[in-house]
This record gives sequence, C-alpha cells and structure tokens, in this order.
Amino acid sequence: MKRREFLERSARGLALTSLVTGLGGIRINALAMSPALRALEQLTGGSDRVFVLIQLTGGNDGLNTIIPIENGLYYQARPTLAIPKNQTLPLTSTLGWHPLLTGFRDLYNDGRLSIVQNVTYPNPDRSHFRGTDIWLTATDSDVFKSSGWVGRFLETVAPDFPERLPDEPLAVQIGTTLSLGFQGNRGTLGITFRDPESFYALVDQQGTGTTYDPAPDTYGGTELEFVRTVELSSQLYSQAVKKAADRQKTNTVTYPTNNPLAQSLKIVARLIAGGLTTKFYLVSIGGNTFDTHINQGSLTGIHPQLLQQLGDAVKLFLDDCRGLGIADRVVGMTFSEFGRRVMENGSRGTDHGTAAPLFVFGEQIIGGQILGHDPDLVNLDSRGDLLMEFDYRQVYAAALLQWFGAPMNTLQAVLFREFAALPLFQIASTVEQWEDAALVQSLTVAPNPCSVQTTIGYHLPSPARVTVTIHDLRGRCLVTRDVGDCPAGNGTVVLPLDRFASGTYFVRLQAGSRSAMKALFVER
Repeated sequence: MKRREFLERSARGLALTSLVTGLGGIRINALAMSPALRALEQLTGGSDRVFVLIQLTGGNDGLNTIIPIENGLYYQARPTLAIPKNQTLPLTSTLGWHPLLTGFRDLYNDGRLSIVQNVTYPNPDRSHFRGTDIWLTATDSDVFKSSGWVGRFLETVAPDFPERLPDEPLAVQIGTTLSLGFQGNRGTLGITFRDPESFYALVDQQGTGTTYDPAPDTYGGTELEFVRTVELSSQLYSQAVKKAADRQKTNTVTYPTNNPLAQSLKIVARLIAGGLTTKFYLVSIGGNTFDTHINQGSLTGIHPQLLQQLGDAVKLFLDDCRGLGIADRVVGMTFSEFGRRVMENGSRGTDHGTAAPLFVFGEQIIGGQILGHDPDLVNLDSRGDLLMEFDYRQVYAAALLQWFGAPMNTLQAVLFREFAALPLFQIASTVEQWEDAALVQSLTVAPNPCSVQTTIGYHLPSPARVTVTIHDLRGRCLVTRDVGDCPAGNGTVVLPLDRFASGTYFVRLQAGSRSAMKALFVER
C-alpha cells in the first residue's frame, strides 16, 4: 500500500484521525501539513492573514434572515413564520434584517460585513450530507471528491507533505469531528478540539512526549513509523496551541457563556492574538441546529435564537479582534449546505431548499454592500425553490485571489476550474485599513450593472483630494481619474466604460487618507 493510499484510508477511518495524545485524554486529529511557514508567506504576499469559516449546520433559512419586506409572496407563503415589516431592522427599502440580528446590522452599517444573495450551485442537492460534502469539497453536484477545498489550497504550498510536518498547525477546527474541508489529497490538513471546555483543559496541561521501541524493518514498520510521526506532530501542535493561549490569556470583550459560537470564537481570538500561525479556523454552533422543520419560530423560537447567537458572536469577535490589535489580519464567512423552502410546511417550519444569503465579515472586506438581487419569489425552480444567482465557489475564488493573493493556477488546482471571483475582500497587494465607515456608506455606483458609463457618487465630511480608480479582480489598476481638490459635501464622477469587457471590477474612491471600494458590474 502506498503511503498516500495508507494515509487516505487511515483518515477515513479512526486509526489516524482519532489519535489520543496523552494530553488529558483529549482527541486531537493530526495535521498533516507542511511546508515551512515561509512558503505560505510567499503565497500570501508575506502576510499573516487568517480566514474564519462559520458553518451554519442544518441549512439556514435565508428568507427569515434577510426579509423581503415588500414582497407579498413572502407573506403569502409563510402565514405563521413571516417576519412583519415593522418588526424588521432597516437594511434597504425592500429588505430588512431579522430583529434579533442586531450584531450583523451594526457590522454592516460599520462597513465590516457584506451580504451575497442567492448563493448555491447548479442542480443543488437537498440532502444534508451530500450538500455539506459539496460545499466542503468545492465540487459540482455530480462530482464526488475525498479532499476539501481548504486542504487542497494548503497542499499547493506543501510539496513535501507528508514526509515533512510543520511546527504549528495551519488549520484548526473547534468541534467534535474534523471537517472534510480540511482533508487534502495526501491526508488530513487540520486539527480539531472536541469542545471549548476541552480546549481549556488542554492548554492548561503540559504536553508529554512519547517514546517507542524501534519500528520493525518491514513495509508495515515503515507505515507504523509514519503514524508515530503524525502522533508526535499532534503533540507538538498541542504544545504550540498551549503556548499561544498562554501568551494571550484574556480577551478584550465579554463573551456570553450561553452562546456556544461566541465561546468558540473567543478561543480563536486568543490563539490568533497569541501568535499561532494557523491560517484557517472552522467553528459552528454545533449539531444540526439550523434544520428547522418543526416550530421554527418567527420573532421568537429556535431560529431567532440561532440568529441572535450568530450575530452577537461575530460582532463580539470582530470587536475583540480590534481590541487585541489583530483586526486587519482577520476575515471570515458563513456557509450552510442549503437554504430553506419558500413555503412553510404544516409543522410551522421550513424544509430543505436551495439558495440563501451568505455573509462575509472583517475589517478588510469591502463592507456595507449587497451583491445580488432580492430573492425572486416569482421565478422559482421546478420544486418551487429559489434559483441560483451566485455560485458559492465565486466566494472561495475571492478568498483565494483577493485575500490570500494566490495565483490563478492555484485557483484552478483548488476549485478544478476558474470561477469569476466576487469583489469581497481587500486585495492582498494593496491592503489599507478602512478609516471612515461613513465614506464607505456614501459611495454609490449607478447604474450598476452598466454598459456604456456609470456615475460614482460620494459624500466628503471635509475637503479632500479625490481620486477614483477601477481595478480588475487581481487588483490591477485599469483606469485612474484624478478629480482634484474637492470641497466637503456631495460629489459625482462619470466614468466611461465602453472599452471594458463584461465582468466584475472594483471602483475605489480615495479621498485624502480615507478610502472606500464597491463592486462594478459591466454587461454587454
């Protein structure tokens, strides 16, 4: 059996991914990831950027998360579950936040959260297990893979894996089982802790080394030696985690103890601030919690409580990152295997659906924007479910190209083909921290989409020199318009687009030391 085959089989079983390290009996899944950190730094432009994945397990109901408050079909389809318009939190003239999503509302208004509407993939699968696998492996509904998109991405900078193991983990999941998303073609590329309490038990103990008699000089002995190497690495990783936690023992905000997602993000913040070089974190509330077939609730109940936990936890986490001085290094996104059906069922719940909104968050995102249209409740699929507007892999592509600065050949290797990245993250080579949320909110692009020209609108709180630039998805500046010294107040700039090909671009407004950016869609 080849080493790769051995590792893959072991990872699918329990021989390798359930190693007990002797550290308080806590299960740690061995991270099989190399190379030295410098290779990853080369990929990410010398940065120490972190990406946080929040999994809404069970299928989040998007229509009761972002409510189409002016759509009568929504209220007809949900006689007991619909959120009254006057109870929603204002978002746009046609959309409202669920009233318990105050955390997301505040982040959106502050330019630290954006919305991608109607996200799924062609021919969506309504099975929890298959749908989750598709999102984690970044495949089409008729393609089956045993490796995840995060694992494949990390492997592009791990040419010597599994022969060489790093000093610190590059992927961490706080949960009960290791995600398929961290599985690479050559093995598992992540560690997992059973739960937050186990994490604290772990970091408060000393790791102990393990010694063995020499392995026999046989083919099986070679594989046994490899398993021992992985176990040793898991002990080293636990020590690295403990050191990071010891370096940052406190948070700058108070996380509620009755919010499991908040408790997980509390750990993540400590580890990042403590200097752990991990690039990906995966957290969730736990269980199949968003599978709300029965008594889902509208203003109160199961789903509203979950939304409140989600919004509050992410808001606290980003505020904590600010307080810890790591905010400009951290972004993240939510994902769920599918949305729910348009119509409520007979049990005052919702069944498995298709498309739903997805959220990206962080200081270095292009914040305060909604990509896509309001949910179309007239044109539905053959089963009466929402149609796709964006493929979820367009978000993954944005993370790889814009946040991590990966080259296009890496995108093709990870996602198996090219996808048009959505304008979501600050471009790796030109990162600047948002300095004025009001400028971000004032920036308008109309019409958008456009074909011949568009008008950029903005409001200056004080006089400033204004420059408008247009960038492609790789960050290359295509057009620069020096507007000159402008007074305080409203201003506009007309940009001709007749020479632009169809596609997605960035419009960037620079006003003195302040900047703002929004998406521009050109259609022919």
